[in-house]
Amino acid sequence: MTKANMVGAACLGACVTLVLVLSVDWKNAVSVERWIDQQSPYSSEHEPRIAEHSKTKTKPVARTPAKKDVSSGERLARTNFVFIKVHKAGSSTTTPIVARYALRQNLTVMFPLGRGTLSWPNIPRVNDYVHTPDEKYSVLFHHTVYNKEWMESKFPANTAYLAILREPFSHLKSSFNFYRLDRILPFKDRENPLKEFLRNPAKYPTSGVVQGILVDNTKNGQAFDMGYPVEKDRDMQYGREYIEQLDRDFTLILILEYLDLSLVMLKRLMCWETRDMLYIKRNSKTYPYKSYQPTEAERAAHRQWSPVEYAMYNHFNQTLWRKIDEQGPDFFKEMEFFRQVNKQVNDFCSYSKPQTGKDLPTEHIPESPWSDAFDITPHFCTLLGMDYGSIDSLIRTKQGRPILEKPCEQQKVKLKPNLYFALDGRPGFQTLEDVMKYNPKESKKPLNHEQSYILGRLTKSFQKCKKKQKGMKDHFHEVAGNFKVKVDKNIQEEMLNFLK
Repeated sequence: MTKANMVGAACLGACVTLVLVLSVDWKNAVSVERWIDQQSPYSSEHEPRIAEHSKTKTKPVARTPAKKDVSSGERLARTNFVFIKVHKAGSSTTTPIVARYALRQNLTVMFPLGRGTLSWPNIPRVNDYVHTPDEKYSVLFHHTVYNKEWMESKFPANTAYLAILREPFSHLKSSFNFYRLDRILPFKDRENPLKEFLRNPAKYPTSGVVQGILVDNTKNGQAFDMGYPVEKDRDMQYGREYIEQLDRDFTLILILEYLDLSLVMLKRLMCWETRDMLYIKRNSKTYPYKSYQPTEAERAAHRQWSPVEYAMYNHFNQTLWRKIDEQGPDFFKEMEFFRQVNKQVNDFCSYSKPQTGKDLPTEHIPESPWSDAFDITPHFCTLLGMDYGSIDSLIRTKQGRPILEKPCEQQKVKLKPNLYFALDGRPGFQTLEDVMKYNPKESKKPLNHEQSYILGRLTKSFQKCKKKQKGMKDHFHEVAGNFKVKVDKNIQEEMLNFLK
């Protein structure tokens, strides 16, 4: 078999039916159940569970299949995709993967005006993103809430929809730490506020209105990013129907606890290459209750508090394993190959430093049944070490689309500082202009220490912004309005040389 046919066969593996795999010798195959027991420390907690099903009244959405090369019959790589960057679900590790692919393929990304969030918790508005002349986009990978109708109006019919989910209790712990809920809420137990919280979750004000949308970082938080409204948290009939619709909409939802398996499945379904899937772990911070395992009563309390999130995670965990089971024993061999290559590349990059000159050190990855041979250079290591925001800047530079910034008064205030006010029953700030107009003396009750601190930080952010924008040029977009822009030619040339 030629190399091209071998790669094509691996790619076609994602599309074969059960009829085609009946000829495989299954005696030596590793069963899904046995493989979980052998490999996963989470086997009892995360093994696939059959989710409840209900007949949905929502009609399935027909999606155009990927194009095929008529001469060879091989599926071409899918280059139109939306990746829902779910908060606190390992997206800091996975988003650079899809961002690097967009960079390598020179795909048209829908960029937010500045850095970070495209739009959250609202649907993106015309002044939230950088418009292309023809209003055509191939890729989205910034924080935003999934909205079927809006996204299908902006992206091609054959767009692949992707996301990542995390085991709900693990997600709760991460959210508690990241949003500093142990400081915002009146917990006595600072070392493990979860125990106190789960005795009576309804006792604590964890929901608030941000930009006109009700949000709650402890209740169905991942489901919210997937487009599920907080107000429907107890409507399990609606929840099951919504989950089934997501199942039809999404090409794949990765599971953080089985990241390597998820990435190999992503590679097959998208017909990408092994080198596209390489990654390093990011944003893995420690905190006092990170390793805490809940009691049965605590887990039951959390399941009652976030029933849709548990149903969604269980459903797509089970869906991932069903897809894996349909791949045949070759899938696990490729997974072990990928894991070995990723470690090899990480080891090489941890000792490699960016260099210049003709004779750069390289790490050679030989050809395999699942991959062409390729070389890893220090330049690739630099790219591998970048977060998605840095890769975002590279793509913008390569495509001549600089970061546009709204005037300081119009810049949005993020969720995290708003929580200190919203959870105390105070109105949040939509823009920095709202911050500058805010008069604490007009409030019925004085600000607490944390709120005063946050207000001071936001005020300094505004002043810093004004200083930064002092030398920037005005830029007007006929759709999105007024902006500020600064293009540093030296940085542009440095980035473009790196891309060569």
